[in-house]
Amino acid sequence: MNAAEKNYSRIIAVGDLHGYSRPLKELLSRMRINVRDLIIFIGDYVDRGPETKMVIEELIQLRSFHPNLIFLKGNHEDMMLGAMGFDAVIKDVNTWLYNGGTQTLISYGLNRNEILLLQGMKDDDKHIGIIKSLLPRSHIKFLAELFPFAETEHFFFCHAGVDPDKTLGEGKKNLFDLLWMRDHIYSEEFAWDKTVVCGHTPLRDVLIKKRLIGIDTGLYCYGTLSAIDVLTNRLYQVWRF
Repeated sequence: MNAAEKNYSRIIAVGDLHGYSRPLKELLSRMRINVRDLIIFIGDYVDRGPETKMVIEELIQLRSFHPNLIFLKGNHEDMMLGAMGFDAVIKDVNTWLYNGGTQTLISYGLNRNEILLLQGMKDDDKHIGIIKSLLPRSHIKFLAELFPFAETEHFFFCHAGVDPDKTLGEGKKNLFDLLWMRDHIYSEEFAWDKTVVCGHTPLRDVLIKKRLIGIDTGLYCYGTLSAIDVLTNRLYQVWRF
């Protein structure tokens, strides 16, 4: 998805939410977004935290008030979609449950005994049917329509990252890297012609390099949710603790 920078007063990228509702609400209040802003959510709305269902519902409602929103797919949404039978990089339900899917299913009403039964199911159709039955159709639609990346004239947004030795034209074709890449965080040289803005790798502080901005400040582990206006590098942050 392409967006023209001249059309917006701010272009704000929002870091990984991981199932925490209150920090999302506080961040939105602090940012005070308006119709001249473009807000790009970087993915990982689900898993680990206790309120995935609430977070997805709030994002859906937010879209009805603010048209200039872009929601990217994170590796956790990809695993969740895979567990529901959609095309995904990882389709194994137990891999998803181990990586925070358990908390997500609890938020949708399943108890731990029911999750244990789900883990032991050998019939994919059964667990797919159970998981799908828990989610409102609007939530499934939201997850299924997430974008793998977005870009403007000077910035490329994705959940995880791009191989630093490849051009963005090459990198955007590699869905696994867009969802799971971490190596670029530690690089100093990049083959990119735009600044990559990503989340996925939890950091104590927002990372800003010449061609890289990392905005996952570990809401679920370090307790900080961050967003950045990439046009000015202004930060917006709230804390879970």
